[in-house]
Order: sequence, then structure tokens, then C-alpha cells
Amino acid sequence: MTKQYSYPILFLLSLMITCLFSCTKEKASVPAPLPVVEGYLSPGKPASITINQEIQYGNTDTIIPITGLWAEIAHGAQRYVLTETRPGYYESSLLPVIAGDTYKLSFDYNGQEVSATTTIPLSPGTVTASGPELVVPQIGPGMQLPAPIEYTWENPEQYYHLMVVKNMEPNPQVITFNIGGNIIEKPAPMFRVPPLRGDQQQLSLGRFSYYGRHAIILYRIQPEYAALYEDNSNNSTNLVTPPTNITNGLGIFTGVHAADTLWLQVR
Repeated sequence: MTKQYSYPILFLLSLMITCLFSCTKEKASVPAPLPVVEGYLSPGKPASITINQEIQYGNTDTIIPITGLWAEIAHGAQRYVLTETRPGYYESSLLPVIAGDTYKLSFDYNGQEVSATTTIPLSPGTVTASGPELVVPQIGPGMQLPAPIEYTWENPEQYYHLMVVKNMEPNPQVITFNIGGNIIEKPAPMFRVPPLRGDQQQLSLGRFSYYGRHAIILYRIQPEYAALYEDNSNNSTNLVTPPTNITNGLGIFTGVHAADTLWLQVR
């Protein structure tokens, strides 16, 4: 009787062992989620870094903060430990952010050092505007759109620059050109113009979604920041790793430098 049942039992044990090893191998083949860093150092502002967990393909989670890290930024011989002020958000008000200086972010995660280095750009200098306002025309015969506002600055070295436009009204009114109809979803009150290496940028009325006062801020940025805008290879059928300057991680740690804020009225 013992002999009669030995082979089925050995067969079942074999299946269990095979499943154990194959499942372990399959599980081990899936890499652990990487940390995703987002940090922008700017003169005159506290250093702030967000660190979240990579959301892998097929995962339904949104944002998973990585908490409890010992993160620091080295500036020369000095090291500044970042304080976690809320889950996944690390900052320091003691770190001096100086144009032209180099900084290194580092922390340990899953037994590896995650790090990134950046240099703070010099100031963009003085930015001039061709006008202070844009006027929305009435729809009708002979309607003419206003000329775009042109912003210019000095850039003989062909550094990258990024322009950010933000509506500053507490309850901004949407521009509808008097066409009527219900607005299902209001557009965002802020937009960015893709980076360029020139010395001028035009803002036409068509870029604006709201009436009111707008802040116009020109940033000088590093190539690693510009690369995020230049990479267009991701789509639903071609998923690739986006540009990053993080060693053993994803995301960006970079320096930016803003010019003085200009103001534009849309009425």
C-alpha cells in the first residue's frame, strides 16, 4: 500500500517544489520600485525635495511617499540634513543656495545610495517686455487680435530658459470670447512655455485662459531640466524610462534661477 501511493506523493511534492522555485524566481525578476526625486534649488528659497515611490506598470496606486529617510545635501565641505516636514517632503532652510555653486543630494534606499548633483545657474539678468497688457477684442466684423507681448533678455551663451505664467487673481474670470456655453472644466491658472536657448519669447493672447493680473517669471535652467520637455518618446505603446539625473533612482534634482517678476494685465 505504501508503494502504491509513493509516486503520487512524490509527484505532488515535485510540483510544490517546482512552484516554489518558479514563483520565487518570477517574483525576484520584478525589480523593486525606485525612489522618484523632485527637487529644484533656487537662490533665496529654502531647499525642498519630494521623494516618492516609483509607480510600476499595472499598479493602481497614485502617489506613495517614501518616509523616514536620512537625506542630506552637501555644499562644499558642509552637509545639511533635510527635515521631513510631511510624508515624503524633505526641506532645509539652512542650506545657502548660491548661483554658480554645486550641490549633491544623497540618501540610502533599499541598500543603495541614491544621489544627484547639480549646479545653480547664474541669473537671467534683466528681462524687458514690449508692453504691459493684452486686450481681448469683441467678437464681430473686423475683429483684430492684439500683437503678442515680446520678452527679451541677454543670452550670448545660449543657456536654457523656461517661462512660467501664473494668473494671480483670487477668482479669475475665464476668457470665453463671448461665444457662450458652459465650461465643464476650468483650465489651470498657470502654464509653462517649453524651454528655449534663445533670448526672446512671445506671449500671444491665445495662450491665456483668464482675465486679470498675471505674473511672468523667466527661469534660467540646467540641461537636465530642459531634457524633461524635449523627450517625447513615451506613449501608450512605447513606454521608456524618462530622462533623469538621479543615480539609482528616477526624477530630477536641479538648480534654477529666476529673474525679477514681470506683470501683465489681460483685460
